[in-house]
Amino acid sequence: MVDSSPSPRSRHAGLPVELSPLPSLPTAAERVAELIRERIFRGEFAPGSALPEASLASALRVSRTTVRDAYRMLTHEHLLVHEPRRGVTVRALTTADVRDIYALRRLLELPVIDHLERGGRFDPGPLQASVTAGKTAAHEGRFRDVGTENLTFHAHLVAVMGSPRTDQFFRRLMTELRLGFLAVGSDDFHVPYVERNGEILELLIKGRYAQARAELASYLRDAERQVLAAVQS
Repeated sequence: MVDSSPSPRSRHAGLPVELSPLPSLPTAAERVAELIRERIFRGEFAPGSALPEASLASALRVSRTTVRDAYRMLTHEHLLVHEPRRGVTVRALTTADVRDIYALRRLLELPVIDHLERGGRFDPGPLQASVTAGKTAAHEGRFRDVGTENLTFHAHLVAVMGSPRTDQFFRRLMTELRLGFLAVGSDDFHVPYVERNGEILELLIKGRYAQARAELASYLRDAERQVLAAVQS
């Protein structure tokens, strides 16, 4: 049987050259959503913060419809909530949220160490850069940046697995968790955790994987306990 379907070239008959498909570009609503996500990730929008639709549309020079579309995306991601008489606000985490997030963190972070123990390789550079930047920020009293570098360290750890989809999911998860960290209310909450990041990294570099895994598991238990206490209060 002869295949009579048109070839890719014949489908574009009449064009002077072959053209590759255009990459999909983010919509205006997706750009607005990403801007808000980034502000939450960096600790600039705390739980309960109001995000007036008209004000945001005016500041970003986009339509209110665009802003509403962005709000819908972020509501589905558990970052925003619509409250009667208050409009859209940044969401506060519940105890169930915190437990779920930390269960997922264990599923995503601890296997990285198992992967390395089985012979996987990693570049310690990005992890070390986050530790160094976090310690510098702590020394200079930039505690919000300390928190951002702490989150970034763990994103780099998960990235060792080499899965772009997992990286994207984990980044979203850490953005949501930042809302729990902000509930703690202590400016220097992240400082000891940045120090512990450095200790875990040293263990990984030395190939002491069992100890590194135990330290990371302890780290996650301690952080979960603190965040749970904060959201329950």
